[in-house]
Amino acid sequence: MTHYLPRATYRQTLGGLLVLTVILAAGLSPMQSDSWWQLRAGKDMWASGRVLLSDTYSHTASGAFWPNHEWLAEVLYYGAYRLGGLPMVTLLASALIACAWLISWTLTSGPAPRAFGLAAIALVPSSLWWEPRPHAFSLLFMMVAVSLVCSRRYRWLPPLFLVWANCHGGVLLGLVILGAGLAPIALRSAGERRPVAATWLACLAATFITPLGWRFWVLIPESLGRISLYPLDEWRRTPLSEITLAPFWAIAAFFSWTVLRRYARVGRSQPSWDETTCACALVLLPASMMAIRNVGLFLMLAVPALTMLLDRRGDESQRHETRAFNAFLLAAAGCLVVSTLCWSYAVSARKLKWQPISGEALAALQSCPGKLYNRYDEGGSLLWFAPERKVFIDGRQDPYPASLVLEHIRMETVGGDTDQVFTRHDIGCAYLPDSSPTAAYLVKTGWAKLFDGEGWVVLERQ
Repeated sequence: MTHYLPRATYRQTLGGLLVLTVILAAGLSPMQSDSWWQLRAGKDMWASGRVLLSDTYSHTASGAFWPNHEWLAEVLYYGAYRLGGLPMVTLLASALIACAWLISWTLTSGPAPRAFGLAAIALVPSSLWWEPRPHAFSLLFMMVAVSLVCSRRYRWLPPLFLVWANCHGGVLLGLVILGAGLAPIALRSAGERRPVAATWLACLAATFITPLGWRFWVLIPESLGRISLYPLDEWRRTPLSEITLAPFWAIAAFFSWTVLRRYARVGRSQPSWDETTCACALVLLPASMMAIRNVGLFLMLAVPALTMLLDRRGDESQRHETRAFNAFLLAAAGCLVVSTLCWSYAVSARKLKWQPISGEALAALQSCPGKLYNRYDEGGSLLWFAPERKVFIDGRQDPYPASLVLEHIRMETVGGDTDQVFTRHDIGCAYLPDSSPTAAYLVKTGWAKLFDGEGWVVLERQ
C-alpha cells in the first residue's frame, strides 16, 4: 500500500508548506497604484500591437517620451486579466513569487527544520512588496539565474536575460548578481574562465534587444537618478526602527558574521555552491540596505547561503518518513489556501483594494468639466477606472519633468502656489483625499464639491 502513497518526504513537506504560505500571502496582497496603469498600458498595447513609448495618458506631459522598459510584463499581466480578471492577475504575481521561493528552498542544505525556520523568518519582511507588479518577474528571474549558475547551465542565461530586460529594469541589478555568482567559478577554475566571460557578455548583449536599444543603459540609470529625488516609500533606505524589518537586520547581521567566520577559518577551498550563492547574496546586501524594495531579493539568497555556510556533513539526521501523514498535511494546507483565496476573490475583500475609486466618485468625475488635478498616488487607478480622463500625474514618473513632480510633492505636503499651478495647467476639476492641503485650499476658495465621501472629494471650479 505504501508504494502507492504520494512521495512527500519531511523536507518536501516543509518546502510545500513554505510555498503555500507564499502563495497565500502574495495572493492576498493588495493592488498597488502602479498595478493599474500597468494594466492600462498592457490593454492599449494588446489592442494596438505596438509598444507604447510616448505619453498618451496625461495632459501635463502629453507626447513626451516614455522609456517603457516593462512593456512585456504589462502585456503579460493584461493577458492574465483577459483570461481571469483581477484574480488571475494576482495569481500570476503569486505564482512568480512562489516559484522564486521554491528555487530558494531547493538551494538550501543541511537540516530541513533549520532551513524552514530561516525561510519563515525571512518571509515577514520579504512580503512587504508582493503586489502584482513587474518587480515579481525580477524576483523569479534572479533565482533562476542563480540556480543556472550553480548547476553550470550557462547556455540558458542569455535567453533569460533577454526576457528579463523586456519585463523589468531590475535586469541591471541582475547583471551585477550574475557577475558576482560567476566570479568565484572563474577564480577557482582556469578552464571555465572563457565560458564564464562569454556567458556574462552574452547576457549583457541580450539587454540591448529591447524597444529602447542601446538607450536602455542610459535611460534606466537616468530614471533611477530621478527617483532618488522623490520621497517614494519603496526607494527609501531600509530603516532600523520598523519592527517588520527586524528579521531582515537579524539575518543580514548573522549572514555577515557567518561569512567572515567561515572563510577566516577555511580559507581557500574548492569551488562550491555556497561560494556562488554567498557571493550573490553579499553583492545584494548593500542594495537591500539602500532601498527597502531590495530586501526580499537579498533574503531569498541569504537563506540558502546561510544553510550552506552552517551545513556540516552528518547534520541531517535520519528521520522516519511518515509519507501518508506528510501527504495529508500538504493536502489539508493546500485546501485551506485555495478556499481562503477563493472566498476572498469571490467577495472582493477590502484588503485586495480591487475597487480603489467608488462608483459615486467616478460618476462625479465624468460630470466634472475641465482638466483634472490628482495626486501621484492615485494617477494609476484613475487611468484604469476613468480611462476617458487624462491625469495630472501618475506613478510612471518618467515622462514628467522632475520640476513638476517636486512642485506637486510640495503642494501635497507643505503647501504650494496652488493658484499658479492650476492656472498654468488650466485645471478645472480635482480628485483628492479630503485630508489633502490642496483640497482644503480649494474648498476655502470656493470650489464646489461634486462628491464627498469615504475620505475623498471631487471638486469643480466655479
